[in-house]
Amino acid sequence: MEHRISSREYRCIALFLLIAAITASAQTARRDHVRRAKHLDNVIESVSLTDGSETIGGASIQDAVNLLRDKVAFPVSLEMLEFERPKDFVTLEEALATLHSMQVVAPLMDGDKNRLDRYEELAKTDPGSEVLVPRQRTFKLVRDRITIREFLVQVTTFDDGYVWKNYGTDKRPQIVIHPRGASALSWPVSPICNPRPVSIDRVLAGCKGQECGPLTGALSQRNISILYMYTGPAPPDPVPHGFVDLCDKTLSARDALNRIAEAAHTSWILGGIKGMRFLSFSPR
Repeated sequence: MEHRISSREYRCIALFLLIAAITASAQTARRDHVRRAKHLDNVIESVSLTDGSETIGGASIQDAVNLLRDKVAFPVSLEMLEFERPKDFVTLEEALATLHSMQVVAPLMDGDKNRLDRYEELAKTDPGSEVLVPRQRTFKLVRDRITIREFLVQVTTFDDGYVWKNYGTDKRPQIVIHPRGASALSWPVSPICNPRPVSIDRVLAGCKGQECGPLTGALSQRNISILYMYTGPAPPDPVPHGFVDLCDKTLSARDALNRIAEAAHTSWILGGIKGMRFLSFSPR
């Protein structure tokens, strides 16, 4: 039977991705005065991935991407695996059992301790509910002096559901981490040649009635929506600005997003569940 998604579930799933986007944006704001790596063989002096923003028992690939974005001057984008409800989500009972067993072995990290407190409160009022956090592989990585390339190899070894690729050059890297298997962004994009280059605002314009931006409309047909982020008193623009050359018959959707990221000095992340994916951007 098809699982119908309630408005509450929709909000929770959007919130899951919004947390990732806000985390990345906040890190970007903090790194303005930090010297950032420009090449894959540059060294990160210290890495400590031990706790996850939305995972139990360690960091996830999403946490690794957020950390890396904080360290580098080039785009680092992520296409997350497609999760299905309810089979790919942790239940409240499972989450509590895992956290309690972890607590017996060693003190919980701050994130897990906060989750345990929150889930125990939830169990009092709604014991049968699911925790709307997808199952993800978790890991811990603590290293001094690791190159960007080594970091990427290590985290995609820990979670081998993903691979990484440099879509740029050695001098101008553009990293995308994406599923090892089927991708939601491998379909061809119709070239946009009039005008050339084209405004990114036009390409990603929101839908008004039957009219959508060229890429927005194509994404929407595949159940992918642009996630509009609100991180302060004044809502920021949901899409990057600038101009991009998309007059190319060989571009996939991922290629188009990479060109937008390069032109607008941004990175992108695609996540969500089957039938409802969200695309968001964060400046670098």
